[in-house]
Amino acid sequence: MNDPALHDGGRPGRARRAPGWDSLRVYRGLAVVFTVAAGGALALVILDLFIGRPIAGDLFILTLNSLAAAVFWRHAQARSRA
Repeated sequence: MNDPALHDGGRPGRARRAPGWDSLRVYRGLAVVFTVAAGGALALVILDLFIGRPIAGDLFILTLNSLAAAVFWRHAQARSRA
């Protein structure tokens, strides 16, 4: 009765995911969101250069959003092939 519940192929201690989380629509949606965010951050970097503000913070956010978008696009591409 006190045994931990086995899930995810019988491996205890692993978190269970919602059934739709690994779908192509989720990865494409997240890829689009982070691509748009990277575009907005790029616009802020250009604006910062134009008005003479430091660009370090916006450049950091641009890098993170671009990396996240690339990862999600790659996952979406791999999911569409499978």
